[in-house]
Amino acid sequence: MFNKFILITACLLFVSGLAFSQDYSRVHQLIIEGIDAVYDVDYELALSKFQEAKNTAPNDLRGPFFESTVYFWKAMLTRSTADYETFLNLSDKIVEKCENISDKNDNDLDAKLYLGWIYTMRAFSIGFLGENYLKAAGEIKDGKENLLFVIEKNPGYYDAYLGLGVYNYVLSFIPRRLQWLTSILGFSGDRDEGKRMLTIASEKGIYTSSEAKFYMTILLWREESYPQAESYAASLKSKYPKSPAVWMLWGGLLSQQDKMTEAIEAYQKSLEFNKGKESEIIYKTAYGALSNAYFRLNIFDKANEYGKKYMGFLTKDQNLNNRLHAIGVSLEFTGNRNEALEYYRMAKTDIKEGNDWEKFWLRKLRYREANPLTRTDSLLIVADNNRSVGKITEAVNDYNTLTSAQGQNYSDDIKAQINHGLASTYYKQKDYNKAIELFKANLSLNPAEEKWLVPEACFQIGRCYLRMGNRDEAQKYFDRAEDYDYDYDFKDSMDGKIKNELSKK
Repeated sequence: MFNKFILITACLLFVSGLAFSQDYSRVHQLIIEGIDAVYDVDYELALSKFQEAKNTAPNDLRGPFFESTVYFWKAMLTRSTADYETFLNLSDKIVEKCENISDKNDNDLDAKLYLGWIYTMRAFSIGFLGENYLKAAGEIKDGKENLLFVIEKNPGYYDAYLGLGVYNYVLSFIPRRLQWLTSILGFSGDRDEGKRMLTIASEKGIYTSSEAKFYMTILLWREESYPQAESYAASLKSKYPKSPAVWMLWGGLLSQQDKMTEAIEAYQKSLEFNKGKESEIIYKTAYGALSNAYFRLNIFDKANEYGKKYMGFLTKDQNLNNRLHAIGVSLEFTGNRNEALEYYRMAKTDIKEGNDWEKFWLRKLRYREANPLTRTDSLLIVADNNRSVGKITEAVNDYNTLTSAQGQNYSDDIKAQINHGLASTYYKQKDYNKAIELFKANLSLNPAEEKWLVPEACFQIGRCYLRMGNRDEAQKYFDRAEDYDYDYDFKDSMDGKIKNELSKK
């Protein structure tokens, strides 16, 4: 009886700002069902559940808030301008509603929670899609203040920890070109605190548990803490066994660990569970992932097949140069140079500032258009692919075949790529001394095209020293990597990469 009383009291406390709604249980169930539908990529069902919740209890904040999240995720996944604008319009109404409630009762924790949460989502959408970083910083600041208010008043209000966790983690890796934002924000983020808060939300959150597990999977994957990442992803897979999105996440995590065959099975599962939902984002993502997987396995006819399917779902605003390059190279491997040229010439040239990967692949496309694949090029691609999927013996043999070729007078570009590939292979084997030796060989080269491989060599040497427990020597090479003042691919991301390495346990 006492336990029952405690449970009822807890529920009443939770809905304190929701006018002790007699419809609380029904709205709660609808929200849970809607969240489940979002993870199953059934957005129509999710919207119907959230809209029913809104109609069931018009004064309850949960229905309109979660309705807006559907458009948020659709916009973030597809970069749809229409969904982005719909989300912003809905979120404006939520902000107004929450602020009106707070004006009447400044201690209404539910209003503060949803105000802080919607500001979190607005900040990421405005920064990512609107590229208005100053406005995004303002939203972050407002969101943080509201969420902190909630947990200071009630540390057991666990859903508030999600947004604070994301803030802390992401801002701890803010790129150098955006570090001016930290003075506006008044804080720079704390990686460990971010993970602690996300862990709390994943374990105890009412509506945030799955989303926190999703973020923890991504963050631990980024830190190469794969067993922990798999644990969170497996929990999502258990809860949503027919979710095409979760199977895509699982496949990506497997591919990152060189488990490419298992990853392909996961991507195929995603396509299977997308039947009936017909989500374009799932088709596009799965086809792209399958094309990349087969390319890495050197199965070029399959890479070409899925690459072309992927292209069918792209819009002019999306990145495509990487896939164009892979399709073209795959066609050249199968003897279709003329068709490959068609794809090389489709290169996207109107690239937004900061999109380093799209610029990198544009350069590669221009080179491939002007230069047919040579035997050396082909061996390098096969060797790099074997390394990337963990076929270490095959990769070493491929690189050694290149280095031992008689009569070859390689350019510094080719030498740098061979050194980098072989060094990376030894790094995978944890033979850090051999890796350092080969990475250092690149420091004396002057490649004309692949200039990035010189500062990258310094970065990789730093990584090796970190793994060997020599943090001082690692820092020296990290500093050296940042000291290169000429323009090269991925220059703006070097600072973030170094921060990520130094943050690993």
